[in-house]
Amino acid sequence: MNPTPRGVGTVLVLAMLVPSCNSGASSPTSPSGPARSSPMASVAQPPGATLPDPAVFSSSRAFGHVRELAGRIGPRSAGSFGYRKAARYVLDRFVELGYRARLVPFELPNGSTSRNVVATWPSPARSRILIGAHLDTVPGSPGANDNASGVAVILELARVFAGTHEARGIRFVAFGAEEVQQGGGHHFGSAAYSEGARPRAMVSVDMIGLDRTIIVGWMGIGSRKTVAALLSAAKESGVDAREKLLPDWSDNGPFERAGVPSALLWTGDEPNHHQPTDVVAKVRRAALLAAGTLVMTYVTQQLVL
Repeated sequence: MNPTPRGVGTVLVLAMLVPSCNSGASSPTSPSGPARSSPMASVAQPPGATLPDPAVFSSSRAFGHVRELAGRIGPRSAGSFGYRKAARYVLDRFVELGYRARLVPFELPNGSTSRNVVATWPSPARSRILIGAHLDTVPGSPGANDNASGVAVILELARVFAGTHEARGIRFVAFGAEEVQQGGGHHFGSAAYSEGARPRAMVSVDMIGLDRTIIVGWMGIGSRKTVAALLSAAKESGVDAREKLLPDWSDNGPFERAGVPSALLWTGDEPNHHQPTDVVAKVRRAALLAAGTLVMTYVTQQLVL
């Protein structure tokens, strides 16, 4: 993400929703997430898929992905060995869950190639909601909040929804080259993907690892439908969120310009933004849980049987 620093408020996850997650808690024994009432129905599962308990978003599992991407793999600038390793990690997690996943190449300004990781459940769907998060970092930054946090949330959502009715209506994308590239420009992965994709809605999960109010951002272009739906889901799930008009800071931008109702989920200014100090220990499990709960509720509301 490429924001100008701005202050934000605090995030509150209601005690009745998250009874055991203290604000900012990062204990390895933090509980998984809340159960939810959902109309999800099972669908046929591919051979070898490992299906989850569909009612629980696990902050511990999500945090494990942050640890892998930002801790073990580290910096993941576009086109680098670190990015390729991270893309393979994300691809393998989707495949293990039974999704059809693939690497979709696109060209960078310097003539090299990066890739988006795209995953869908293997069943027909007329249109899908796109849930995306950028996988790359700036050079030298492990990118725990920016944006291993967002990728971790979509990987855990993929686990939660695998084999359910909702899975048929979601497309997960880990975007490459969101960060500014040499020669200028940014959001190359989402821009390339938006040229041929027309999802019914798009949500960019970007820098959601801080324990603050979740900002539901958009550029004010076209329909506000997705913003309104996310705010409704936040209210129902007890997640503190507010709307804000933002510049072209994340992967929702190309989709908004393409006419797709889109939004950004963000927990505001990161003090360690684009620095070597954007490390795993700074990401809060309660924040991952809040973002995951919000998107989980949003998807369930939008894809009712």
